[in-house]
Amino acid sequence: MASINPLSGAQSQRSPLETLLAAYRAQQERPLQALRERQQLLQSQRNLLSSLRNTLQELLARAVDVAQRGTNPFAARKVESSSPDIATASADSSAILSSATLFVERLARADVLASNRLSRTDPFGITGTRSFQLTANGTTVTVSVTFDGSETTEQALRRIAAAINSTANVGATATVVQDTPSTVRLTLIAKQTGSPAAITFDDPEGLLATLGWTPALFADPANRTVMTDSSAGYQLSAVEQLNAQVVLNGISLVRPTNTFDDALPGVRLTLLRAQRSGDPPVTLTTTVDTDKVANYITTLLNAYNDALKALNSALSKEFKGDGWTRALLLQLRAIVSEQLGSGSLRSLSDIGITIGKDGTLTLSAKDRLQQQLQNDPSQVAQLLGANGGFADRLRTLLEEMTASNGGLRARMRMTDERIRNLSTRIRQLQQRIDQQVEAYRREYLKLQQLYSMAQSQLGLLGNFASPSSGIPLVSP
Repeated sequence: MASINPLSGAQSQRSPLETLLAAYRAQQERPLQALRERQQLLQSQRNLLSSLRNTLQELLARAVDVAQRGTNPFAARKVESSSPDIATASADSSAILSSATLFVERLARADVLASNRLSRTDPFGITGTRSFQLTANGTTVTVSVTFDGSETTEQALRRIAAAINSTANVGATATVVQDTPSTVRLTLIAKQTGSPAAITFDDPEGLLATLGWTPALFADPANRTVMTDSSAGYQLSAVEQLNAQVVLNGISLVRPTNTFDDALPGVRLTLLRAQRSGDPPVTLTTTVDTDKVANYITTLLNAYNDALKALNSALSKEFKGDGWTRALLLQLRAIVSEQLGSGSLRSLSDIGITIGKDGTLTLSAKDRLQQQLQNDPSQVAQLLGANGGFADRLRTLLEEMTASNGGLRARMRMTDERIRNLSTRIRQLQQRIDQQVEAYRREYLKLQQLYSMAQSQLGLLGNFASPSSGIPLVSP
């Protein structure tokens, strides 16, 4: 049988006093409940106003961007390559809508210089510090190497390579290559491509000569000594072979890198591999980048649609029937129904934008947008961003609305003030109720104490008047 705590029943039951006070409190706090519900509604409205402010500020930011950037975003270009494995290209807004043919005869390469093949374990035979000047990428640096005389050839080459690579601003990277189990070679490779980065050196103390590197290797830039399996030399005989060479629209072009920034206006060419004789040329076609422009416009439309949805949601909930909110919604929707800009395009439908039943905007006809971009992107810019354009009118409306002295901020301040006033009323009323309840509790306890004292006195008098007390009863 479960045990029963004799105190649990007493603790769970209210005293008559507390029951009466609770009933009194409940009756007195009925006005408080209405105030709290009103406060909760105001707080919900305040939260919604903050969310709406963020939504409108995002729309404002998009509108300002479109209004300030002018024609450039609407003149986006792209280049399509018929052989993207051979060459690719990108274009900016200054590129001409046209086609070109390209044949890649040679890619730009980094200059490479190798030493003689040397025995790994032979004594190097040099003691002390030796210096030489190394030129690459058009920069000449002095390299110093210290030997203690005990180095093998491989160890010495490693010291030379480390000294080159640790020299500030050096234009080449040195590496020791073990070409056979018993031999090694020192190689240099320029950090950049093209003839301006060609490697040369000055060796007044004869250190590099022990590797097979002498000025005779590069005495004739058009006929340099070419390396063999065992002898020192360059990978390419002519310095000119380090440059990229292409034929663009029948014109031969040479550049030191595989990126051509100046061959076509506004176009950057990137060469990826050379072509063989007889290969067809690559066709490069510069067109309007409709997708890029469409994405740019859609970002603005999405921000506009988000603002409409937020206002409609507010009108169906916390701000149902609110005149200020409805007025703002109607102002936003009115912009798209008016003539916009000052050019030949005056309606959003001219560039393929349609208006839904709920007022939201959709770019539904990209072919119409593409046609207008091909005709004149500046007209699209005027429709959307110029004075009186869609984005410009949005900016004017929203800057006034979201300014520190604008309607939205004023509405938020007014709501904050009403919340504070309600909080003060609730606190004061609650204090008065608490004080009244406490006063009644004290009064009740005081009366209860007096009643207990009276009961005690009556009991004492009764004891005195009983026959067993020995006190004679007095007849009236």
